[in-house]
Amino acid sequence: MKKKLIAKILIFSLLLNTALPVFSEDTTPKPYEDDELPQTLKDIRRFEIITIGALPFVTLDATLAYSTYRYAKNDFAEEYKPDIFSSSSFSKDEQKGIILTSLGICVGIGLTDLIVQIVRRNSKKKKQQVNYDDIAVVPISEDEDAQVIPMPSDFRNDDSDDVVEIEE
Repeated sequence: MKKKLIAKILIFSLLLNTALPVFSEDTTPKPYEDDELPQTLKDIRRFEIITIGALPFVTLDATLAYSTYRYAKNDFAEEYKPDIFSSSSFSKDEQKGIILTSLGICVGIGLTDLIVQIVRRNSKKKKQQVNYDDIAVVPISEDEDAQVIPMPSDFRNDDSDDVVEIEE
């Protein structure tokens, strides 16, 4: 009797959970507007994603590098042969060192990306400040404020000598 009741409750719950979304409103999230979040929060989020996303790859590389270093340091002894898939090949202090080194490298990668993004954004803003569409080339004959500047050849008098001799 209890089993039938539990089965009926489960079937009812399953039907209820599958049928209710039909009557709900559209729950598709809207994308953020450009001015909805401050740029600082966007930069912090990108830093977080890159730092945490790099962690597994950097940890693997740090483990391989440390294993190879330890193997070479111990004159290539068989018991120190690199085996990253062995769980007991490192002491607790070595594991802490690998993890802390990986975290430091990941934070460095995240900070480097953050600095590059800030520099790119600032250089793009500087480039946008110069608007070449506002520059208009007007011929000198049509410009009311233009003045003709005489060239040095216009000052030269063909009758006079430009060479002056100095007596000592």
